[in-house]
Amino acid sequence: MKKQTFFTLIIVPTVFLAACGNQQTAASPNSSNVTSQSQPKEKTAFPLTVTDEAGNKITIQKQPQHIVSVTEGTDEILAGLIPKSELAMVTNFSSDPQYSNVTNFVKGIPQIQDANAETIIAAKPDLVLLASYTNQGIVNQIKQVGIPVYEFTDFTSISSIEKNIKVVGQLLGEGKKSNQLVHSMESKINTISNAVKDKKKLQVLDYSSYGYAAGDNTTVNQMIEMAGGINAAKGLNGWQKISEEEIVKLNPDVIIVAESDKGFEKKVLSNSALQNVNAVKNKQVFAINGADLSSVSQYIINGVSDVAHVLYPDVKLQ
Repeated sequence: MKKQTFFTLIIVPTVFLAACGNQQTAASPNSSNVTSQSQPKEKTAFPLTVTDEAGNKITIQKQPQHIVSVTEGTDEILAGLIPKSELAMVTNFSSDPQYSNVTNFVKGIPQIQDANAETIIAAKPDLVLLASYTNQGIVNQIKQVGIPVYEFTDFTSISSIEKNIKVVGQLLGEGKKSNQLVHSMESKINTISNAVKDKKKLQVLDYSSYGYAAGDNTTVNQMIEMAGGINAAKGLNGWQKISEEEIVKLNPDVIIVAESDKGFEKKVLSNSALQNVNAVKNKQVFAINGADLSSVSQYIINGVSDVAHVLYPDVKLQ
């Protein structure tokens, strides 16, 4: 089921896409500033033995150069760390602009729709990245032929994305590059947050034509807060479908929609049921472009920056 908002589902493993918001949640930070996770070693020594997020110990004998990614989250992390020639397979969601921001990067890379042991094994990868919710029988089949498998559990907060970028960097022997990506992201987001910290906080609703809004325990909630706003749907848990009546009750100051959600901005502004909502009444409904950036970290930076610019157009963010 599609539920695209401005912040598309780049940060959600593909196994979550059918769950329509039943993601496992992660704790939100106490402030809008991004704080760095503990740094893994920048230089990875192989063989490398690690414990994945599902609690399984895996050993990678040599630096991986033929990787299968079975979550959209790892598709986008890998796009920022390695050349496409080292990707044996990515998810089919990676080429769908409704969900992905690396569609240009993944052109020509074989794609997989569902985790399938035979298809993955046939690709002869030296590392498979997937979600812990993948059928355990499939995971075991892949492991039985000696292919190392790392299972991730969470892509639902910016801190978890940062951690996953660093983990993938360590697994690939690209720890220095992954640490630099995270450090750059933290620095740029903190600059934006500091620039708007003294501004009046506005209520923001991230809303889609499919009727979904992002509540608490979502990356969207954190991004809105980092941009200086308050998520009007914070009282909801995760991604929830909401009615027009509920939007009236939430009464956001600003509504953000995706530019790719063609014509939806005008539909919201002309919706007779929403004419008393502050955002509609004051024409504060904005379609924001989620460009193809080939980097999950750059996408988050641009997302925070774009929302801050919408909320506070007079503030210099750079």
